[in-house]
Amino acid sequence: MKVACLLITRLRAKVEIRRHPGLKNIPAIILERSGGRSQVVDSTPSATGVFPGMALEEALAIRPEALVLEGNESHYHKVFARVLTSLQEISDRVEGSELGTAYVRLDGLEAVYGGEARLVNSILTAIPRDLAPRVGVAEAKFPAFVAARVSERLRATRVAADAASFLARQTVDLLPVSADLKAALHGFGLHILGDVASMTEASLIDRFGVEGRRAWHLSRGMDDSPIVPLAHAETIVECTSLPFSSASLALLLTVVDTLLARSFSRPSMRGRYAGKAILECTLETGPTWSRAFSFKGGAGSRERALSVIKARLEEGHPTGPVEEVTLTLDHLTGESGTQLGLLPEVRESDKRRLVEVDRGLRVSTGGTPALYRMVGVALWHPAPEMRALLVPVDSSSRDQVKPISSPIPVVVREGRDRQPEAMRWDNRWRWVSRIDEQWGFDLWWMSRPLTRTYYRVRGEDGTETTLFRDERNGCWYRQGA
Repeated sequence: MKVACLLITRLRAKVEIRRHPGLKNIPAIILERSGGRSQVVDSTPSATGVFPGMALEEALAIRPEALVLEGNESHYHKVFARVLTSLQEISDRVEGSELGTAYVRLDGLEAVYGGEARLVNSILTAIPRDLAPRVGVAEAKFPAFVAARVSERLRATRVAADAASFLARQTVDLLPVSADLKAALHGFGLHILGDVASMTEASLIDRFGVEGRRAWHLSRGMDDSPIVPLAHAETIVECTSLPFSSASLALLLTVVDTLLARSFSRPSMRGRYAGKAILECTLETGPTWSRAFSFKGGAGSRERALSVIKARLEEGHPTGPVEEVTLTLDHLTGESGTQLGLLPEVRESDKRRLVEVDRGLRVSTGGTPALYRMVGVALWHPAPEMRALLVPVDSSSRDQVKPISSPIPVVVREGRDRQPEAMRWDNRWRWVSRIDEQWGFDLWWMSRPLTRTYYRVRGEDGTETTLFRDERNGCWYRQGA
């Protein structure tokens, strides 16, 4: 049996960093509270010396400056479920083990993908890069798991035929056995798998029973445990992260429209209907918000599904700031008694031409979408980057929606009353000849308060630039065009 192990280390921390990029460079501890006890389940890379299983008090004694986060296990498992769904699109024999670990049986798929190397690469590229997956390939599950552990991020390691030699230098802590057995092995001076493999099977059975026998077999690369495939759910799942957290209904509907367009553009949805949609919103604070929508007679198009979801969301939608949206189409059928949403729109041919142009341009841009449509979501908002979004015209694109006017950090030399005198741009200082306009706002009531002072300045060459000072962190930004 040829098997690949896909491993995502520190999945919880990576998910939290995805939601809050600023955590990447600061120590943070993720907790699980159970039975009145707080236990560490993960930590960011900066929290060195902190390990899963530690009590909170012990972890804070090592890293007292660490930020403490409440774990959201349901969200972590939802992210991993999407990983498993992606793997099921490659192989029908996928097993989900503990959070962050999956096994894929490869036998018979090499010819389909043009060789083992391309097959393994397909597994790696099916997973979002920010999760930094690793892959190990071997003739059994345990050697494949160890190979994944020693792989570099976004890389794969292949175990040669002699698995015992590969495993010999690895620590016994990798064995899937009880903590008591691992401690006992270390106590007897058996620190690496080669030490265990050098013992006789009978001696380990005499001392540790059935678990000792299993440790001996695994240390020699002998693992006959089968792949237990997951049930292949007939669902379509699409997900996107918002460029900024918001409670705006207009923004949420724009994102839902984008996810529906992606879902119905999939080849597997051609001529098919969805009987149900499930919308899940990960909130900045509080539990995940979820709602199910039923389509009477089935929805065979984006427009039909959107009309139902929009009507229901206008009656009630998340009140807290949304960070991530997941849309699942369920109860898929091949036909429907009603033909709603099948009439072509007048401008459909124009949309198709734009998509064709975009796909042609993407050949020269390395796959990056070239054409977007602008959608207003909060035209009243004082922060320009929150007024509108750019959405790819090609609904099959995996690119995220993005703001149209993102602030760009810039170095500013301040003068009297902290007003800008010069800014450093393109590695040179540009002096401000005059300030044409000044204004500001203080949105102190938001979950992430915004307090800014804006300046529309004119340079010595007559060029106009809009700068603002973030009064909460003291940094300067240039408002993007």
